[in-house]
Amino acid sequence: MARPPAHIPPPPKNGPSPGLIGAVVALVVVLIAVIVYIAFRPDPVDDTRDDGASVTGGGSSPSALPNAGGIRVGDAGSDAPDVRVYVDYQCPWCGLLEEVSGPAMLEAADDGDIQLTFTLMSFLDSNLGTDSSLRGANAALCADDQGAFPEFHQRLFAGQPEDEGTGWTDEQLVGFAEDSGVGDLDTFTACLADGTHNDYVKDMQTRSNQDGVSGSPRVFINGEELGNEQMNTLMRDPNSFPAILEGAL
Repeated sequence: MARPPAHIPPPPKNGPSPGLIGAVVALVVVLIAVIVYIAFRPDPVDDTRDDGASVTGGGSSPSALPNAGGIRVGDAGSDAPDVRVYVDYQCPWCGLLEEVSGPAMLEAADDGDIQLTFTLMSFLDSNLGTDSSLRGANAALCADDQGAFPEFHQRLFAGQPEDEGTGWTDEQLVGFAEDSGVGDLDTFTACLADGTHNDYVKDMQTRSNQDGVSGSPRVFINGEELGNEQMNTLMRDPNSFPAILEGAL
């Protein structure tokens, strides 16, 4: 920063003190920052909703929790450990986590050993300049409408393009739905074309941002995030989830 010109006189003795001037300037800066934040912050999630519908008015699928809380798999009791997995369908590390440890997590959920919830993020759309994460997540919820979320979730990751940003065609997504046991493909196709669950998907990303989760994959057990070593183990050893779960309890 350049020095002020040497000829600038000192402030007059009968005017406000430099300390007061500095305090006023600081207050103005804070007020401007607050105004900018309010103008540009993401729309908040409405935590008063409890009917399972999207907080911005869009539809949500049968397994979607209220307030953009994610997609619940299985029907374990409330006393079961809470496992929350944050993934973006374009994320290759998320694909690796699903390939290696996804089956063990789904099995534990099916057995009632854990409450398993997936938050489907879409932040990579902004990074890659696509809408593939949004489309993939909407398609997964369209499959959930027909009770096939876990199968479609696995199939979508198995068919993940090698290059991030490439995405999937509608024909591929409909094919994944057929492979996953979705019976009414016409209804699925219409749900896909209409973006029926887009609002809920966007709400999940907003909720993730508000919860401080900005990347993927992330795994939380009873509210505690797994560390890098544990995540690396989950992405390397298909038999590691039970031990990591036990160690986190």
